[in-house]
Amino acid sequence: MIRTKMAKIAALTVGMTFVFGLAANTASAQTVADIQAQINALMAQLAALSGGSTVSGSFTQDLTVGSTGSQVVALQQMLVAQGHLSMPAGVAMGYFGSLTKAAVARWQASVGISPAAGYFGPISRARVNGMGGTVPGTTVGGSTSGGVITTPGVEGTLTVSKNPSPASGVKVYEGDTKKAVLGIKLEAKTSDIKVERIKLDLDETGNTATADSAFYNKVASRIYVMDGSTVLGSADLNSSTVVDESGEISITISGFGYVVPKDSTRVLTIAVDAKSSWDAAYDGDTWTVGVATDGVRGVDGAGVNQYGPSASGAFLNTFTSEGELAESATLAIATASDSPVTGQNIASQGSGENELDGLTVLKFTARAEKDDVTITDAVVSITRGGAGVATATTAYLYDGSTLVGSATVAGTSATAMSATFSDIDYLVPVNTTKTLTVKLDIDSAAAAADTFLASVAATTGITAERSTGDAVSETGSATGETQYVRNAGPIFTLKSANVTYTPAQGGVSAATSTAKATFVIGITAVGGDIVFGTQSASSTFNIATFKGSTKTVFVNGSTTNFVIPSSGVITTGLLSTDAFKLAENQSVDVTVDVIFPGRLTTGALLSTDAYSWGVQSILWSNSASPYSLQESNFMDNKTSWRTSSITLP
Repeated sequence: MIRTKMAKIAALTVGMTFVFGLAANTASAQTVADIQAQINALMAQLAALSGGSTVSGSFTQDLTVGSTGSQVVALQQMLVAQGHLSMPAGVAMGYFGSLTKAAVARWQASVGISPAAGYFGPISRARVNGMGGTVPGTTVGGSTSGGVITTPGVEGTLTVSKNPSPASGVKVYEGDTKKAVLGIKLEAKTSDIKVERIKLDLDETGNTATADSAFYNKVASRIYVMDGSTVLGSADLNSSTVVDESGEISITISGFGYVVPKDSTRVLTIAVDAKSSWDAAYDGDTWTVGVATDGVRGVDGAGVNQYGPSASGAFLNTFTSEGELAESATLAIATASDSPVTGQNIASQGSGENELDGLTVLKFTARAEKDDVTITDAVVSITRGGAGVATATTAYLYDGSTLVGSATVAGTSATAMSATFSDIDYLVPVNTTKTLTVKLDIDSAAAAADTFLASVAATTGITAERSTGDAVSETGSATGETQYVRNAGPIFTLKSANVTYTPAQGGVSAATSTAKATFVIGITAVGGDIVFGTQSASSTFNIATFKGSTKTVFVNGSTTNFVIPSSGVITTGLLSTDAFKLAENQSVDVTVDVIFPGRLTTGALLSTDAYSWGVQSILWSNSASPYSLQESNFMDNKTSWRTSSITLP
């Protein structure tokens, strides 16, 4: 294998000697460009076979314009192999001139040496010497930057088109760096294609009174060609680098030698650095970056220039210049997904056993966009309903278990109350969502239920500022679910809700199908003993039927039953044999069944539809004799207290 490879290298060397001689002696058979293309192709093959451009020893001296000798030859051989240098026909290597300086600058830009000034000094020498005597192409994103073409002598084609990402219309803010504004898709066919330059058209389209030159004078300071996060080439945007032809401006970025392998597709991104600030007059202006006809030039394996896009394929993207990103900072408020659902809460604390401290009434999220946002003040609105006896005295704002602030509730004797959390200085970092919890201390609860509903409106309830101290735009709102509060009563939880279907025997038309909804309800007595079942089963446990999502009443002989728990309850000394008493602080599970026929009492079949069943209210009493009935109806119309659907009849 080594012997074969060395033979190929020797043959190529002979071939190169022949071509050089031909270049010196032949004037008419071939053009100089043809001969140079052959030289370049042979140099590329030699570099590919040897694993890179051979460097004799290490570079030991700095090289610049005027330098001569073997190290200049080695440097020029490396630059030719990587496609940065094209030696004129008949010109011997060994003198460092302006062409070599420009080629060194292109190589420096391709490997990230800055500034790319064309001076081959200590940094450049260290970079090459550290490569162990060869200068291979640098792999970038699956292609090669500054690499060699692996298809020498083969002609190819280059197709250039617009990549869908980034999309047109992105916003570029003051101080943005490497903001992607345009994607270029490159497709090589038959041969590798080394892309060496991209010409970009720049324009201002949003304001006819704004000159195109404002693109680089006012808005953008630098432009990049990038492969992913790797910079292949870049240029400052100023009057020296931008070409202005009758008001049409463009810039050409070259010297990066990006190889697209044959029969493959690669994407390059055009990005810009925005100036640190600009006049507010340019906020909202629209600018374009585009690739005109033949704006991309590459070289194939035969040394032939390939161009794209075609005249009909020129493309561009727009972007909008905006003020400093922080200037458009926002804070969005929303109800948290784990905000507590409506429920019954028992206030059994304090000497009067009618207080409840720290009742959670609302959880809401706050999300900061485009800058850190500090909430300085927050106002929570509280609506009281029901018996109108219990009062909310103190409100708390928590981040998890950390107290953010506390406030006295204003208007405790009114229906509408509020709590103002002042000077809390709560930080929401940029692109972060925080969850805050509102809790209330409740006093003077009674047997009849009071209700409390908390809400926060961003525009009227939240005062916030961005990192500079300026106000931000707040959006959204958050509203909790109604919380019921009593001084004694049961705590209900739905353990399960299932439905089963029994088809009619002999067919629906001949008999009756039935549905059976079964609920398992957990009950805990708090603040005193609780009595259940003093009314009929259907009155004690009010179960509604839903046709689709609509609560519907049917006359079809449905029955409701519940099973008195076999233990943990008291059944003696009650006025009804179907009743049971649950002692204070005791818990039981009660099973409730609803049998629902698929026919009305008239004999007619139910209309075919999806049916489900849900608990709407539960009757109970906190005295054994006489009964003083109370109703818990917080679960009314709540899907969380409903079975799944089945089709009847």
